[in-house]
Amino acid sequence: MWNKIGKDAYRTRYYESLAHPEPVDEIPSYLYKKFSVQKENFDGFQYFKISPNEGKSGTAVFYIAGGGGLAGPTERHFRTVERLLETGVCDVCLPFYPLAPEHNVRFALRWLQKVYANLLKDFKSDRIALAGDGIGANMALSLFSRVAHKPGKIVLISPKVGLGLEKNRELMQRAGESDIFETLASNDLIVKSWAGNAAMDSPDFEPSSIDFTGFPPIQLFYGTKEIYYPMVGSLIARIESTETPLEIHYKNMCHSWPLHQDLSEGRAAVKQIAEFISGS
Repeated sequence: MWNKIGKDAYRTRYYESLAHPEPVDEIPSYLYKKFSVQKENFDGFQYFKISPNEGKSGTAVFYIAGGGGLAGPTERHFRTVERLLETGVCDVCLPFYPLAPEHNVRFALRWLQKVYANLLKDFKSDRIALAGDGIGANMALSLFSRVAHKPGKIVLISPKVGLGLEKNRELMQRAGESDIFETLASNDLIVKSWAGNAAMDSPDFEPSSIDFTGFPPIQLFYGTKEIYYPMVGSLIARIESTETPLEIHYKNMCHSWPLHQDLSEGRAAVKQIAEFISGS
């Protein structure tokens, strides 16, 4: 794929998808056909509860899709949600949270708190797993710190560690040479649009600034060919400095590789996620 498209064309496409995103306010029809879907509206933004047709599983994955805070869920997210539901171990709750430039990370987190509170009507907090990719992974961690009734597990896919910290720019520049998606330009666009009044080292924006004391088990996926790879170690060290259980999966692959369901590695990652959230 890389050779066919050209060295920089894919990065350009990714940047344009953030700078000029296509509006997304609905999930694909195939999810309605295969599963039981409940659509709700919170303050003008959509939220979907999707269950296996056999009925509620008793466990929910509250999935916060990435997109740099600028773009809504993509086909990669929908196909990953589909495969996760096919395992039968969980329901999936997919919020279409407020996006930049009209909104920022703290506005989105306040909205997600309301949606999470609504989810507690159907699921016990310890049977909920917060999950997300990219910015969504960052927000999953911050949301855990904000809610009173804590979820039982957290799944992180390629969190954007150190994206706004000036000290990391040289590291990111070098790592970005291997990243087929992210560049410093896309990183800077996210920071400018999404941070709002949050400081770059705020726990609402920077995962490695979070105090992980009291966190539930965390499952972490990342790629060694993504722009944030050099900073992942700081996040791992921060988690391991507490007693928080941490399960790590990595491949010599791109940002958010577990979302690529056309690859065997992506399909295997969904199975690992299902095993993690359904385990004791």
